[in-house]
Amino acid sequence: MTWQSIGRYSSQGALVDFSQYVDEGYSDAFEPVFWRAVSYEDKPYALPHHTDTFAVYYNTDYFEKLGVSIPQQGPQSGWSWDQFIDVARQVKDETDAEYAFAFGFQGPNTAYRWLPFLYQNGGQLLNENMDAPQITNQAGVDAIAWTQSWFEEELIPAGSTIKATDSTSVTNLFATGNTGMMIHGDWMMPYLKDNMKDFDWDVTYMVRNAGMASDLGGNCLAITKDSQNPELAADFIKFVVNEENMRFFCRNSQFLPVRKSLIEQGIDYSYRPDAMQKFLEQAKTIPDHMAGVETFPAFNEINALLEDQLELAFTLQQEPEKTAQGIEDGIKEILSE
Repeated sequence: MTWQSIGRYSSQGALVDFSQYVDEGYSDAFEPVFWRAVSYEDKPYALPHHTDTFAVYYNTDYFEKLGVSIPQQGPQSGWSWDQFIDVARQVKDETDAEYAFAFGFQGPNTAYRWLPFLYQNGGQLLNENMDAPQITNQAGVDAIAWTQSWFEEELIPAGSTIKATDSTSVTNLFATGNTGMMIHGDWMMPYLKDNMKDFDWDVTYMVRNAGMASDLGGNCLAITKDSQNPELAADFIKFVVNEENMRFFCRNSQFLPVRKSLIEQGIDYSYRPDAMQKFLEQAKTIPDHMAGVETFPAFNEINALLEDQLELAFTLQQEPEKTAQGIEDGIKEILSE
């Protein structure tokens, strides 16, 4: 299941507590942010399998003509929000691209992919105790306003919103040169390999602002409470997530490992290892607090709320302040249930 689903199911007693099937210290092999993601009330209800995250794909043919400098020195060198918008305007005005970029919002149920922009701006969706919303402050309103401005300036296709469901349309726009950039995940590379025939592409780091942040993607593996053979299921899951099998899966599927050893050693990716290295670096910027929010028991409802409110903002039907207030009011109601 996705990280965003684990809190809902573990808190409702739908999954088996994994702590009885792993030795003490087993969690030390995994990056803390992902172990925290599978834990509820200090007990693991799944094992981390892999992750993925977002970065900026760009059309190298277009950018060679523009002469734009590409960030190369790690996530901290990524374009700032202002720099990115300047670049996007150049792409739209000075290349054959109809739009500057597209963003991989599409899911369904993936409104959470907007959250990195909130955290890049120094904001967060919930307070530290996870018992109240925290988005109507200036950081929250400005994050909504900045992403809304993509649509106001027509830098991004009008149909590339939260409720669009066809993620391949975003990738196809980039593959055919209709957009000069694409903010999306590492798993889209096989599509580009097969479909981007007339242009070359590369990857640079995620945009940043007050701080760095990127998307929490990927899956964990769990055992349903009604399993007839939970011990056997646990053994199988431990086998699937061991170092050898995690390396094989990630190498051949363009995903990122969640074991410390594999992150430190690196993986000999079968396709575009240079680009995958940037995604590996970017994955280190996934905020702990954001991961906690996305694995919160009520996040399924919060995610649906985000989808409705952000869609109104991105279709230019609602101002950022009203959007932030709508999100805050909805979260208060969800938390009071």
